[in-house]
Amino acid sequence: MEPVTVKGRSYSYSQTIGKGSPGGPGFRQPVDIAISGNLVYGLSRGTEGEPCGRISVFTKNEEYLGQFANSGNADGQFIWGSSVAVDKDGLVYLADEWLNRITVFNGQAELNGMDIEQANFIKKWGVSGSLPGQINGPSGIALDNDGNLYITEEFNHRVSKFTTDGEFISCWGSQGSSMDQFDHPWGITIDNNNNIYVADWKNHRIQKFTDTGEYISTIGTPGNSSGELNMPSDVAVDKDGDIYVTDWWNSKLEVYDKDGDHITTFFGNAENLSKWATEALAVNPDIKALYDKANKALIKYFFRPTAVEVDEDNRIWVVDGMRWRIQIYQKTLS
Repeated sequence: MEPVTVKGRSYSYSQTIGKGSPGGPGFRQPVDIAISGNLVYGLSRGTEGEPCGRISVFTKNEEYLGQFANSGNADGQFIWGSSVAVDKDGLVYLADEWLNRITVFNGQAELNGMDIEQANFIKKWGVSGSLPGQINGPSGIALDNDGNLYITEEFNHRVSKFTTDGEFISCWGSQGSSMDQFDHPWGITIDNNNNIYVADWKNHRIQKFTDTGEYISTIGTPGNSSGELNMPSDVAVDKDGDIYVTDWWNSKLEVYDKDGDHITTFFGNAENLSKWATEALAVNPDIKALYDKANKALIKYFFRPTAVEVDEDNRIWVVDGMRWRIQIYQKTLS
């Protein structure tokens, strides 16, 4: 990919991380990631027919460190993991939209390349229901600068705020299409000013709020063209205030400035194999033969991207859900 320079910003494709895998290094229907320093926590949940249920831990250089959690309803397990976040102390928070609970793990546990399953489980919390303080379909989670946890509830059509111990603080929103209403909200992020951004899935937009739930603005309009959204799954904001949205149905990444004006669109640029994929093909000639026959002009593109994160170096991490990988872009100011 040639660098794209637009509106004082330059974007270049950096690398791809991951490959499809039932276990070990790789993903299986990844839905979210969380980044803490050099560590990345990747949430795979598989499919209904092939549940996966694991959080893979690796470095930004694609060094696989191990994994934890698995499928089930016991402590430290999950059925339908939807989002993951990590706090400044290295605790990892997992939202389970099926069991309607938040599970907390020690994200700094020794892995040694192994699957430690539930060995680093710390606690869980959450009561299923629609009353304030209860949760129904937790789909996205994010931590603010004060350590509070915000949860988008897909089936309660609202945002709820808790302490990290599960103590209810507040909530806002109801089902609808007006300002401060939601229709199956999904991803959520928080900027440096504690403003809240919500991917309003079936309203095809991003909504921005104060940390008390006061409506600020709407980003994006419904549609399938560049700059428009159709079922956005996640949102991230970089340190300059630029906004990144995974446009799930349209299989693209949209970029807006802090005022919500459209900057550019990416459709995927995975022109080179990841480290894990290269290693896998080297030892499996049957899979390599299938890869050699694949249409390389098509497989570079996103296919139903599920999540996006921006790290401290302005690298944009796009979880390419149906292709079981992450595509990374580098932003610089030009």
